Amino acid sequence: MTFKKGFIAPPWPHTKGDSISADSLIERAEKKAIQSCGLYYEIYEYRTLCALKTLLDKLSSEDAITFLCAAHQRGFEVTESAISESRQFYDEKIDEIKNNLRT
Repeated sequence: MTFKKGFIAPPWPHTKGDSISADSLIERAEKKAIQSCGLYYEIYEYRTLCALKTLLDKLSSEDAITFLCAAHQRGFEVTESAISESRQFYDEKIDEIKNNLRT
């Protein structure tokens, strides 16, 4: 089955032939991450990458390529190394916030 460029099968149970824009899935992940990040980029980025990785793991290999291309165009590299690096920055920011609350 082929979809229009940039569209993939939804990563949840769906009717055969359904499609969704990869960009719209990424936008959903971004919106959810920004709601609880306190406007700290490190928290936003890590939460977005985790959400994108969760979605990626549910996609077929063909749809995963489309999804990764869309993520890349939006500035996200959904790789284990990128997520690990983002996690380090996230942890540092959380520690900084905790330390500021103590003082």
